[in-house]
Amino acid sequence: MSVPSLPKNWPSPTQADLDARPQRLINIGTPQDFSFCNNSIRTYKYEWYTFPPKFLLEEFNPKQKIANCYFLTIAGMQCIGPISNTNGYPTVLIPLTVVLFVAGLFKILEDTARHKADKKANSSTTEIFDRKSQTFKTVLWSEVVVGDIVRVESRQIVPADVMVLEVAEPNPAQPKGMCYVETKSLDGETNLKVRTVVPALLGKIKTNGDLSSFTGSIEMEHPNNHIDSFTGILRAQGVADSGRVPINPKNVILRGCVLRSTDWMVGLVLNTGHDVKIMQSNMTARVKASNLDLMATQQITGIIVMLLWVCLAGSIGQVIFNSAEDIESHWYLRWDQHAGKVWIIEFFYELLLHASMIPVALYVSMAFVRFTQSVFMNADLDMYYPPLDAPAVVRTMTLNEELGQVSHIFSDKTGTLTCNIMDFRKASIHGVSYGLGITEIGKAAWKLLGKPISPEILEGEARAKAQAVPHVSFYSPQYDRDQAANGAQKQKNNEFFRILAICHDVIPEKVDGQIKLSASNPDDEALVCASEYFGFQFVDRADKMCIIHNRETGQDEEV
Repeated sequence: MSVPSLPKNWPSPTQADLDARPQRLINIGTPQDFSFCNNSIRTYKYEWYTFPPKFLLEEFNPKQKIANCYFLTIAGMQCIGPISNTNGYPTVLIPLTVVLFVAGLFKILEDTARHKADKKANSSTTEIFDRKSQTFKTVLWSEVVVGDIVRVESRQIVPADVMVLEVAEPNPAQPKGMCYVETKSLDGETNLKVRTVVPALLGKIKTNGDLSSFTGSIEMEHPNNHIDSFTGILRAQGVADSGRVPINPKNVILRGCVLRSTDWMVGLVLNTGHDVKIMQSNMTARVKASNLDLMATQQITGIIVMLLWVCLAGSIGQVIFNSAEDIESHWYLRWDQHAGKVWIIEFFYELLLHASMIPVALYVSMAFVRFTQSVFMNADLDMYYPPLDAPAVVRTMTLNEELGQVSHIFSDKTGTLTCNIMDFRKASIHGVSYGLGITEIGKAAWKLLGKPISPEILEGEARAKAQAVPHVSFYSPQYDRDQAANGAQKQKNNEFFRILAICHDVIPEKVDGQIKLSASNPDDEALVCASEYFGFQFVDRADKMCIIHNRETGQDEEV
């Protein structure tokens, strides 16, 4: 276990290092031959013992905090007797220390939030399989190690990168080995993705005894940040004629994914901690500078250059004036016959006299403003998302002023702009158009064309919002009239919504005694919600049948 699993010089190995250890080896059911990192994560920047040096290097970085470097230089010059205007005492250190103390306090407050988030993640619990007792026991995420077998239940977060071994089957006699995961924390996608058991293991692991007897090894790629790819080979007895089974990305669930539409899933831990793909994708917390910081640095640099020119002109003028006048009798001018020496002394003396041209509290003022902004932003109800009980959280105050300065958005699809939230608003059935109202995009389009929006459309939109339900915002007097007429159009309408209730990939799951729909895409979810709104509720799936409830007849129908 003392031999590291990663090649030498990781994370920047040479080709010779990769050739010496081209793959990662994981044992199943036996002690590991190599050591792996633990499952604790770290996103914070400072430890108590690294804070002073890191903080000082950041504060005295001339590319970002040139004013601090300037005043540190001034403090050093004040200690030089011949040019000092403070009798050799570095008085500017007092305000500079206050500035650094306040800046450090804000840094500590900001990084404390990261410490708390990491502690919360590492203290989460999951279940791992104990081979001795052949039962699952609850442990902290930080205690999970490579080679463990973990069990994750519906709507729980996967604690590490795992290979799927077993899933809850609706029909155990006909196992499909399919489960659904939400990868929103990895790629921002809210639609569900399918993950499957390794085909060679399908139906072979059914009990805890099967898990206890499952042994072998896995040869796989070294940790990387490619979330859509995975290469590995499973070696185990009885899984294939050759004893070698390929593992593809569909067989792996990454840390941070949420299990959905499946009661539970059992998986083998492949990567832990900072070796998981989501952590490989996250760069180390670095010092971030906004455009305002960069602009302030540029302006201060310009002022320093101007100040040097002023001091240069003043010292030269003083040497010329003193040389032209009879000032030897004026002892208080400290005249020296050596003009070059006088020029050097007077240049730095005037620099100290004019040092206050640059405000020492500039960065502190900016920090106070940003801190006040972050307090208001964290408490802003307009930035609060009630469905997830998620308020705005300012993790990096130095970027506050960057918000609201977006001028262009480059998007590969509309889901990025609509948050993948779809509403059923209109439909055309058998040549008849139903649904009144207009979306915000439609209003913007009419405004660009310079056309007024008719009162009828605006009234329809208001009525649709007034009677809206989740994923359905619909108002159509024509539809109500056709349904009341009990004619041929009503039959077409019912057939239309019956088909919507049947033709989809939505899976119902019970959460706290209530049925919630889990869809692989938001379109399906909106259409199924619409079918329920219009009288055909999708209830469940049974083998190859869909069960729907017809509100008009009050009966369940199998289709």
